[in-house]
Amino acid sequence: MRLYLLGVIFISFLLGQIDGFDPNKYRNRQITAIRIDEPLNIDGVLDEPLYSTKANGPLIQYEPNNGVPGSEETEIWVGYDDNAIYIGAMMYDSNPDSIVARMSRRDGSETSDLLYMVIDSYYDRRSGFWFGINPVGSIEDGTVSNDNNFDDSWDGIWDGYGRINENGWSSEAKIPFSQLRFNKADENIMGIGFRRRIHRREEIDFFMYLPRGESGMVSHFSILKGIQNIKPPKRLELTPYITGNYGFLQTEDDNPFYNGTDATLNIGTDLKVGIGNNLTVDATINPDFGQVEVDPSVINLSAFETFFQEKRPFFIEGANIFRFGGGGATNNMNFGTMRPSFFYSRRIGKYPSYGHDVDGDWVKVPSATTILGAGKLSGKITDTWSIGAFSAITKREFADVQIDHANSEVEVEPLTSYNLVRSLKEFNEGRQGLGFIATHVERSFDDETLREILSDRSTVLGIDGWTFLNQDKDWVIGGWLGYSNIQGTKEFISDLQQSSSRYYQRPDADHIEYDPDRTSLEGFAGKASINKETGNWNFNAAVQFLSPGFENNDMGLNFRADKINKHISFGYEWLEPSKYFQYAEINTAYMTNHNLAWDKTNEMFFLFGFARFKNYWSMGPIIGVKPRTISDETLRGGPLVISPSGLWSRVFARTDSRKPLIFELFNVYEKFEEEYSWRFAGEVEMNIGTRLRIEFEPGYNTQFEINQYVDSFDDETAEAMLGCRHIVAQMERKTLSAELRLDYTFTPKLSFQAYFQPYMTIGTFSRFKEFAKPESYDFVEYGKNNNMEIEADGDDGYYLYPVGKDGHQFYIDNPDFNYKALVGSAVLRWEFRPGSTLYLVWTRNGSDDSNPGNLDFSRDIKDMFNADADNVFALKLSYWLGR
Repeated sequence: MRLYLLGVIFISFLLGQIDGFDPNKYRNRQITAIRIDEPLNIDGVLDEPLYSTKANGPLIQYEPNNGVPGSEETEIWVGYDDNAIYIGAMMYDSNPDSIVARMSRRDGSETSDLLYMVIDSYYDRRSGFWFGINPVGSIEDGTVSNDNNFDDSWDGIWDGYGRINENGWSSEAKIPFSQLRFNKADENIMGIGFRRRIHRREEIDFFMYLPRGESGMVSHFSILKGIQNIKPPKRLELTPYITGNYGFLQTEDDNPFYNGTDATLNIGTDLKVGIGNNLTVDATINPDFGQVEVDPSVINLSAFETFFQEKRPFFIEGANIFRFGGGGATNNMNFGTMRPSFFYSRRIGKYPSYGHDVDGDWVKVPSATTILGAGKLSGKITDTWSIGAFSAITKREFADVQIDHANSEVEVEPLTSYNLVRSLKEFNEGRQGLGFIATHVERSFDDETLREILSDRSTVLGIDGWTFLNQDKDWVIGGWLGYSNIQGTKEFISDLQQSSSRYYQRPDADHIEYDPDRTSLEGFAGKASINKETGNWNFNAAVQFLSPGFENNDMGLNFRADKINKHISFGYEWLEPSKYFQYAEINTAYMTNHNLAWDKTNEMFFLFGFARFKNYWSMGPIIGVKPRTISDETLRGGPLVISPSGLWSRVFARTDSRKPLIFELFNVYEKFEEEYSWRFAGEVEMNIGTRLRIEFEPGYNTQFEINQYVDSFDDETAEAMLGCRHIVAQMERKTLSAELRLDYTFTPKLSFQAYFQPYMTIGTFSRFKEFAKPESYDFVEYGKNNNMEIEADGDDGYYLYPVGKDGHQFYIDNPDFNYKALVGSAVLRWEFRPGSTLYLVWTRNGSDDSNPGNLDFSRDIKDMFNADADNVFALKLSYWLGR
């Protein structure tokens, strides 16, 4: 009887231990690194002496069942020698045949089982370096900042491999100390985190317990101890390269400066030098800043420039150190505005500023401004004080011009220096931060004509910071302030005052004044926000202002000044799985925009949400309602007019991302009184076998506007509109496009990628009209009202007679368009040794604009494929030398 009772008690104890699993015991974990005598053979086979020591485990689920042990066992070992940290791991799997192991190029393993390793080598609880390996040896890497901002642009020099075995899969990694940043110490304490992904279950496991609803990532990491007597290595890396390209330029067949072909050969080098233990200088001499994927086609009918994403490796690697204004909060919401970017690297090496305006019988303009040299300084002065600096010099560029068989050169871009300094100091384990940024652009002109379109110099300054309001980081207040000063000729500053960012020439604006004699412009900007970081309820509110004179577009990006934006948002998140959902949230928001005269230029109410269902499908709807407001942009420098009321909605849905075939649908519908726009897009993602991935993204958009801006003319008889006629028109536009991406991976080091985009957009303008008076939504139409006449000039344009044919006239070019383009690129990439790569690249760029305003799908498709196209073939070979 006594033995029976003891047995019952023992079994009850065991069951209690299982049912009473407490994940909080896994919050503050430690791992001790083992010194090894011989380097590991990085082959994914766990047969070295390190693996006879005690393993570290288990991992704790984050998704789908937060706070319980991982569904599969994981064991981890950490070793080190004088040169590197070694990490071995065994990912057990009860069904090894079900492991998802798709081979991919570097940083492309999203749809696969994965093990991520993150090392906070500074042990600042805010930053680190991360490394990923999948079961067939594909790797990923990058950096992390602001506690949970992961960036994959950094490519470290390290070695990793994974392989599947009868018990699951295993991995090994060798991470040289030269790739990490740390101070000299008898024992280096670091932070370390591990994240395992079991793709078929959409399961995420961490080494530490991280409850849903808690913010941050690095601040939760475990402690890595035991690394003793390691001297931070001297860091020196040299990567010389050679590039060559040969282009067949059909669009320039008759141009004497090209003769239908163009060839170049270039050599240069990149240099990386460590300064002390924590600072790194990246320099480049005669750099190759070509990008291997072409920019997408677009027709922009707005008054603002088109934003293009940076794709050049030198600029994207380590770019997070130059980010400004977003620290502290992990959720920086924006409604109805954008945060000005103080560093928009596409400004550097851009198409020459005067390139489109050169007159001549034949013209050859460089495709990009040559960057003579560039350098970056990045790192930390102390564990909590980071610094970054950037400087680049671009060449004075000339266009070759032929007029009446006489050749000459015209300056199209001046010699320019771009400079930036950024610093950020964090306090109290990242609970407070204070930083600054400064940019300066300086130009040297030979041709005074260029001074009419470019600044002589510009300076932008900013400070930013944040503070959490309690020890648990539940709430955070953040903000930034900026100042800009730009100097140039009267002609340039005059154009800047009248640009789409501010419209100083508006006749009804009392808070701004156009001054044609100004030679400088200055302004201020800033933002303050508060954000709730933890729990089921979320809250975000912010106020941002930009004075009319704020201008940072010499080295940054901002579309609109003279603006005060305010928003408030709150919502609720269902963090734990329920009967129908894995995760769900619902939010509401309210925003307004005013100019600095306090005219309300926008107002919207939003309701939006997201849900991931139990079958792993997901969807996200959003709806916005807008009352009538005032617009100070519609007439592009004209008086205020009414912006119509309406409805804006968007919804997307995505099928199960665990499957090899994934569909996504995206729909946007806008209806503002008589105007409407409808956009439908889809995506098909196919993972065929373990090596081939295809993405196809078709899209269709139809748009109907009744007051699309066309042109403006001064006219004293236009008394109602304060002496100027602003011509608008009805526009019907249809756009059809598609993007096709193909990735085939031969090995993790050898891959092929291709990208193609057919694009077609047709716009037809009719019913030319004017606003009847300011602050209204009433129109007077040519050909219908008040003796206003219109006469077509064939297909070339229109004569407008505002007071009848016996009076004066204006002429507008036909604004109809029919633009077709087919662009594409293909890249073969071979990393034949760590840091050394061979690229073979082909790019195509062809377009046609015949038959403006006339849609004939069959004819236009033929025109698109038959259009003259430039084809360029390029080779780049780089070889890494380092220690």
